[in-house]
Amino acid sequence: MMHCTRMLTLKKIKIMNIKIIKKFDLFRQKYYLSGLGYLLYDDIPRNLNYSIFFKGFNMPDTFFSWFLITELHVWMLMVRFMAEGEKGKVVVKNIVEAMWHDVLARVELLGPIAPKVKKEQLMELTHQFNAAVIGYDEGIMSDDKVLASALWRRFFSLECNNPEHLEKLLIYVRKQINEFDKIPPEKVFQRSIVKWVDL
Repeated sequence: MMHCTRMLTLKKIKIMNIKIIKKFDLFRQKYYLSGLGYLLYDDIPRNLNYSIFFKGFNMPDTFFSWFLITELHVWMLMVRFMAEGEKGKVVVKNIVEAMWHDVLARVELLGPIAPKVKKEQLMELTHQFNAAVIGYDEGIMSDDKVLASALWRRFFSLECNNPEHLEKLLIYVRKQINEFDKIPPEKVFQRSIVKWVDL
């Protein structure tokens, strides 16, 4: 009887150990994916040549222009990782979170802004970002006309009168998404996947 009780206790301990190991693995994976989201976001402001966009599309070198360029590239990363199920969603959540942390830090560098005004402007930017993601998503799932329309509305703020600029950006987005789509699922969660194509 004592032997049976000891065997049951050992089995329980083994089962508990397996559960603890699984929980730890899940926690470690989530921690890694969260960090990956921040690192992938960091690749945008660190490695993207914003001045090429400013010059190439006659954009003023302002915070809002910076945000539009960053937002577009964040969305392109989101597209790739949303195809990877729950793990991809964790990465996407953290890419977006990292972007908002960066936005807040950059807003502070703009100088003194009344807290109420800052809050209202950030809320407006959040609404615009969400709308942009919806518009870009619709465009990428449709044809070039729908995507070009989304880019014209958001990236160019309805003010682009140069069809060559719109075509250039459309081609750039399609090429970049295509490059991301070539990354196999087993490699997409590796650190160095981001290679931005030439504008």
